[in-house]
Amino acid sequence: MTVSRTALLAGALLLGSLAACGEPEAPVPGPAEPAAPVRLERGAEARAFERVVLVTLDTLRADHVSCYGYPRATTPFLDSLAARGVRFTRAMAAISHTAPSHATMLTGLVPAVHGVLQNGGTLAPGTPDLAATFAAEGWATGAFLNVKFLSGIAASFGTLGVRAMGQDRRPQTGGDVVDAAIAWLRGEAGARFLLWVHLYDPHKWKDLVLEQAGRPGPIWSGASPPDFLARVAALHGLPAPRAGEPYRVDWHVERQGKESVDFTTEEGFLRAIDAYDMLALYADRQVERLHAALADLALPGRTLWVVTSDHGEGLASHGVAGHGGRIYQEQLHVPLVVHASDDSLGPRVVDELVGHVDLFPTLVEVLGLRASGHEPLFEGRSLWPLLEGRAVSWSPRAVFAQRRPPEGADDPEHELVYSVQDERHKLIVQEPGTSESSVELYDLVRDPREAQNLGEDHADAARLRAALDVRLRAFGTLGGGTSEEVPEEWLQELRDLGYVR
Repeated sequence: MTVSRTALLAGALLLGSLAACGEPEAPVPGPAEPAAPVRLERGAEARAFERVVLVTLDTLRADHVSCYGYPRATTPFLDSLAARGVRFTRAMAAISHTAPSHATMLTGLVPAVHGVLQNGGTLAPGTPDLAATFAAEGWATGAFLNVKFLSGIAASFGTLGVRAMGQDRRPQTGGDVVDAAIAWLRGEAGARFLLWVHLYDPHKWKDLVLEQAGRPGPIWSGASPPDFLARVAALHGLPAPRAGEPYRVDWHVERQGKESVDFTTEEGFLRAIDAYDMLALYADRQVERLHAALADLALPGRTLWVVTSDHGEGLASHGVAGHGGRIYQEQLHVPLVVHASDDSLGPRVVDELVGHVDLFPTLVEVLGLRASGHEPLFEGRSLWPLLEGRAVSWSPRAVFAQRRPPEGADDPEHELVYSVQDERHKLIVQEPGTSESSVELYDLVRDPREAQNLGEDHADAARLRAALDVRLRAFGTLGGGTSEEVPEEWLQELRDLGYVR
């Protein structure tokens, strides 16, 4: 397995990092050189935070988070942070794939620009990211991860802890990751640090269903409303159940060996939902443990908490179980909650359309730095005006996303797929692979489940297609990139997790 890399990106991005460190500015690139996608300069108002904690809950779609309206209490602690902080109702991932999505959070660049397009990829040397930027200002940096294949995008962190597999081959849980993070907080972290904690648990819902197959008792331990099946069916864009008729769900869950669970029955579908929700609740409890442990240290100053997800999950929406091959809203719409430890932000709900590309320019302002760049290679915006409840007069912005590229000729999903969405409409374009090109357009206000394709002849399709084409032309100027082999240790983990065939 090889991973695409952007050959020219490292040198271009390094120009921006030099400006942040006080070096003389490099000459403006000539026509043959790529412009630096992002520059860091001093001059932003520094926010008085001594610590930044980024928590990523893997594979958690926003509409299964209880403070986003889900009919189960899957995230009570995150709900409490949202109630005292800022909750963004329309935050979007730039890709539905774990490592590329996290790389976007760390750099403010979409995958087509930062070059990490597959799990196991590595950021180009010299790419300014959150860890390198905070470390240059004298902050301790630590990343505690639940999978090995994220190590390639975490090389800038001063401390890297990976809890992927124990010596007894027991998969490590979010609890193990938080234990390691807490040990770091109590030891070498100090009083001023950037901490990233990654919890993989919701991704493992199918494994939990299979582990519990044949065992008595429910998987979900909490309460559910009496009409839960009808409500979750509507939420996932599925047909409504009919009284007295057996309920079946038309979705594909990849089978491995002789599995005993039929996920298309009502019981099988609900057990999948139960497992997913239970693992979301488990991850939420780990965030609560981490928060309590940091509070117990009584460190001076304030802590800024950012909790989000890298992408969502299909769970039968549009007939699929997973995420990497699709970029519908169930894969791209993620929770985003920002909280200050002294409750000085919010409470506030923000309906502005934002994305993971906005996290980098937002968080570097804690250091008094301002991120800027050349659109469309860098389109991130600082969220501080929204966090602080100030009015904004931003120009309209279409948010870009892409699916992971095909892994080779034997990949059943051969096509390149991109999307752009604005305040109302979303365009999905599938470029020719083994099938004909296709265009989907959805009115997300009237049709949030993306059930009615308005087609490429709709008046808004041409406008969004033009916005997409501008981006794809700009991304193409970065060159085809080079290839590098994923380390065998990571590659075996990707096989074990089902990412690689």
